[in-house]
Amino acid sequence: MLGATVEDVGLDDGTTSDATAWLAEQAIERFPALRHLRLVRTWGCIRVYTPDKLPIYAESKTQPGAYAVACHSGVTLAAIHAEHIARWIWEGVKPPYLDKFSPERFHV
Repeated sequence: MLGATVEDVGLDDGTTSDATAWLAEQAIERFPALRHLRLVRTWGCIRVYTPDKLPIYAESKTQPGAYAVACHSGVTLAAIHAEHIARWIWEGVKPPYLDKFSPERFHV
């Protein structure tokens, strides 16, 4: 499984042939043996990408104890996000440095 594209396509969760070709080229460049494999399928998804490209860390105001992390790469960066919020969840005290990642920064 390969993936590493960012395309501004609104709510379209499909893939483009340009993005698929680029991913294939990148994969073959790094792993030449992939050149001999047949592409079976492609798919896409909608990833959260904030306007400032930084994650959002938040605790629900209506459901205490429910936390959210929103970012463009929840899988590959999961360990980093867990490092930042694990103590917050465990101890119930938000580290002050996380304030800059609040959803309120967008004035929504």
